[in-house]
Amino acid sequence: MRPFRATYTALITPFSETGEIDWVRYDTLLDAQAAARVAGVVVGGTTGESPTISRAEFDRLVRRTADRLPSGIELIVGAGRSSIAEARDLVDRAVDQGVGSIMLVDPAYNAPSSAEIRREYLGPLLRRFPEVRFLAYVVPGRTGTRILPEDLALAHRDAPNLLGVKDATGEDAYGIRARALLPPPFSILAGDDGRAVDMVRDPRIRADGVVSVVANLAPNLVVRAIQSSLEGRPGDSAGEVELLRRLGGWVSFASREPTPFGPVELKIRNPVPIKAAFALLGIPQGPCRPPLGRLPPVAFARLAEELQRAEAESPELFEEIRSAFGGSPSATACTERAREAWAYAEY
Repeated sequence: MRPFRATYTALITPFSETGEIDWVRYDTLLDAQAAARVAGVVVGGTTGESPTISRAEFDRLVRRTADRLPSGIELIVGAGRSSIAEARDLVDRAVDQGVGSIMLVDPAYNAPSSAEIRREYLGPLLRRFPEVRFLAYVVPGRTGTRILPEDLALAHRDAPNLLGVKDATGEDAYGIRARALLPPPFSILAGDDGRAVDMVRDPRIRADGVVSVVANLAPNLVVRAIQSSLEGRPGDSAGEVELLRRLGGWVSFASREPTPFGPVELKIRNPVPIKAAFALLGIPQGPCRPPLGRLPPVAFARLAEELQRAEAESPELFEEIRSAFGGSPSATACTERAREAWAYAEY
């Protein structure tokens, strides 16, 4: 089984204003990823708002993606859930449609220990589907738990179809320990755009690529930055690398917002910022589904400023995605319209 390597886009799910999946926009998004020659796409992950996607929608997303993507671009389906019965059902449904790669996030809320994740969740699924390539997904900031590198190594020893881990811990120590226990060809993919290049270049981690949110908007940028780093040519894309680090900083970010009772510190989380960014570029992808909503005022202003600055410094940055969606004005020209759709008028 081949390892996971290079750039995989964690796809957003476009919605209409009435909350249905916008299939025309989705097709356009897929075509833009194919044109940029990403290694693959992830459907049904955090960025795609998987907790709000119905079973019928899940099946249609998987089928439509598989049918539309060129054969050289891999489809990875996010099928992790807090219930192993639900996860098993999703994997079954995906495999029935010909999917060969599955991403499993650690179970959220019920918070099993690392040993329990291996014994009661990851291990049974690996054994049930020995023909499927699995990617573990560790994101403790969302799940409240994590499978440890030691348990990854034990799971991989018993089931070699566990081929990699998406590391969204935000901690160098996790990747360092995982690589010490799991040398290549076991894959480590960065789960944070801002840290991706550093993880690839760090000789203690030697990450194999990234599952990228920024690639929704700028797939060519991410592909070039990651590929040059994997090939040991850092000077070939120094500008792209620095820009990716910056853009990765607003996929999720902290914001201090004034309230009638004093300021509060908020964590603004993906996918709200990336969808707001699409709107700021004049190519909106519809709202997020509740309980996700809009950005508070200070956070929206910061995002708009960062996007305008990035585009001013690199005017070609979003040309590909604009072209895919038929062109649009600059981010500056779209700010007020985006504010109406994506910013709360007050906290």
